[in-house]
Amino acid sequence: MRTVGEDGFGHAAPFTGVPPVLDDRTWDACIVVPGIMGSVLNDAETGRPLWGVDRAMLTNPRAGYGLLRSLHADESEQAAGAETFRRTPLTRIRATALVSKPWWLPVLEGLEPYTDLVKALRRVTPAKDAVETFPYDWRLSVDYNGASLASYARAHLSKWRERAVALSGPGGRRPRLLFVAHSMGGLVVQAALEQDPELAADTRTVVTVGTPFLGSASAVLTLNLLHAEARPKWLQERVQAMAATLPGVHDLLPGYRCLDRGLEADRLTPADVARFGGDTYLAARSLDAHTRRWERQFVMPGHRAIVGEAQATVQTLQEQRADFSLVAGRYYAFDVDDDGEVARDPATGIPLRRDTWGDGTVHLPSAQVGTGAITYVFGQHGTLTCHNDVLRQVVNIALERRPGPRLAGDSKGPGLEVPRLGGTFGESLTLHATGLDSPAGVTLSVTSATTGRPGHPLTLRRDPDRTDGALTAQFTAEAPDLYRVVLDTGSHVPISQLVLVIPPDA
Repeated sequence: MRTVGEDGFGHAAPFTGVPPVLDDRTWDACIVVPGIMGSVLNDAETGRPLWGVDRAMLTNPRAGYGLLRSLHADESEQAAGAETFRRTPLTRIRATALVSKPWWLPVLEGLEPYTDLVKALRRVTPAKDAVETFPYDWRLSVDYNGASLASYARAHLSKWRERAVALSGPGGRRPRLLFVAHSMGGLVVQAALEQDPELAADTRTVVTVGTPFLGSASAVLTLNLLHAEARPKWLQERVQAMAATLPGVHDLLPGYRCLDRGLEADRLTPADVARFGGDTYLAARSLDAHTRRWERQFVMPGHRAIVGEAQATVQTLQEQRADFSLVAGRYYAFDVDDDGEVARDPATGIPLRRDTWGDGTVHLPSAQVGTGAITYVFGQHGTLTCHNDVLRQVVNIALERRPGPRLAGDSKGPGLEVPRLGGTFGESLTLHATGLDSPAGVTLSVTSATTGRPGHPLTLRRDPDRTDGALTAQFTAEAPDLYRVVLDTGSHVPISQLVLVIPPDA
């Protein structure tokens, strides 16, 4: 009798079926780690949402006072580090999910949800449960959250390895970890891998998107909000009071030379941070951590950095009052040599200043530390994770494709500027487009991030008050709301940013 697969003469029979065509997939266990503000926070006892669900806390003083006050870190939360998590994890506030709607804070500006990023990764994995998200209490220290992530990642990797064997059989490559981390999330991943060498050995790649490895001057401006001139004042005051208690905000303080004192460029001290509105103890711990990281130079496995460029970014600070309590952001950094010392003009001895640009929150030198594998994109910090170029790069890295040509990183490209402190209903907002030769073929539009209702395209004109040739447009909101501003040049991926317009002070 003829057996299956034979032609009756002992030869293999030709295959007459349809051969399967397999999609490119990664079998690694993927974890998306959000940045500051990126996790929903609930009261652990009552389940009441405290952050990331109802934007009324940012627009309504009655709601905002109580919710922002509840997010203040108490003494035990301020002192918590990695050993605290391993010994007795904190339980007052619980991170339950990644934010699912656009969010915003003064100075830190807009944050888009991570939905597109998670979907992009799940499209190139054999099953959705290969990709997990890591919500964490971003109020707490990077070290505490690093220990939490290490435990979470170990559990996810173990579970996915069992699942991968069930899906593909025992002969496949043993899955490893792939981290995709935005902003502060990259610092949390760095802490997790440094604390757990075995986890680092099980990690194939870490992709950081706009991570401030050297810190961000915006953190200081967030602590200095009491001096902000924006209205309504209640929101600036409440956010500043909250930020002053949070280890997470202090862990974003710049560790590089960022204080411009004319002939000198100094690093921050804990006393400086306290004058600017922060906490001496939290600042000392954060700045000491910067020093330790500089001395150890821990290298994350397979680190690939995606860096936003061409956006006007505060890089240094100048004190503005006799009592040194007010600081203003400056859009340049100091040149430094290989030893971290300030480079000076040979003739005058004046520190050399240079605009390094960045993503609007993190300047280029801070985001590209620790790796030579860098991809540059024109984009704003809080919206990078839904930027098409970023999503494409993350997928390529997940699939272990060889990196193609990268942008030069010379910061010559389109940029977008919106009011960093938001706006007040009834007043006109000034928006700027930078890096463009003319408004021809360029559109600047504003839509409601809440309803998606589009507005009319704005008219861009050359701004006579700007020496950099920026284009400017005026926008007057029809109602208090969170708005999405989109700059489309027709030749680059559109750049977007969020801006909150809230009612005037009661």
